[in-house]
Amino acid sequence: MDLTHGIREVLLTEAFSGPVSSLQLFEKPAEQLTGSATEVVCNWYIDNIVKDVSGAGILFTPIHKCFKSTRPVGGYFAESVTDLRELQAFVRVFGGYGVDRLDRMMKEHTAALLNCIDTSLRSNREVLEAVAGSMHSGDRIEREACSRQMVDLDTVIGFCVEGGQALAFDQLLAEAAGVVLDEGAPLIYSLLSGVVKHIPEEIPEKKDIRRIRGVANSVNIVGDHDSEWIRLILEDVGGANDGSWTLLPYLFATFMTSNIWNTTGFNVDTGGFNNNIHCLARLVFLVPPCC
Repeated sequence: MDLTHGIREVLLTEAFSGPVSSLQLFEKPAEQLTGSATEVVCNWYIDNIVKDVSGAGILFTPIHKCFKSTRPVGGYFAESVTDLRELQAFVRVFGGYGVDRLDRMMKEHTAALLNCIDTSLRSNREVLEAVAGSMHSGDRIEREACSRQMVDLDTVIGFCVEGGQALAFDQLLAEAAGVVLDEGAPLIYSLLSGVVKHIPEEIPEKKDIRRIRGVANSVNIVGDHDSEWIRLILEDVGGANDGSWTLLPYLFATFMTSNIWNTTGFNVDTGGFNNNIHCLARLVFLVPPCC
């Protein structure tokens, strides 16, 4: 396996020393990115889909299982980005190495977002404990008063929504990788599918079991992709057993007091909201069980 990984790296580096546009003849801007094609493509996905640095108003559309832009970039709207056909082409071009690279980059970005959420939990700990107490006592007035004391609430909501976008994107990538693996190596895909069904639920898990589960999750064989992905990230950053995360449900409850809902509308054509707030649900339901 290490030899295969090395061969992938060498061949891709030899074949491409820059972005695909470097093969075109027109004059290129001075700030043109360099590096392997895999690196450039992965960076483009992270910057333009997950972070939306171009300001295209990227939305995840659950009905169509892809992302789209709500504002034109370069005079055009992107009606469908990262759909399964596109990501399957990515997998076929860059292979397992490209999938691993993009998955790792999204994990690193999501880990940074989770770290920001963790900082918010710690800085608002007293307020959240007061919110929790008022919820259990049924004191609505005190609950509302405590919720208004939250610091940088809209910023934290943005972190959570962006994390949900990364989860949605990675699940699409895993699904595409699974389709390509099933087509090209059906016996390996079948073997993984069979093994995963019989993996024991041990706490803590053995290293080999964690690796098998991680591989299966990368090709969407594990039933709950998002939960497994978040759990692996929390284990890597050392936050899986942190007591501060027990306050996360109360942090999400305070989100309902944000002004963001005043401009939120549901789009029946996409199956989501106009500001990606539906991506928040992926973290709302998945992070607490993993902590």
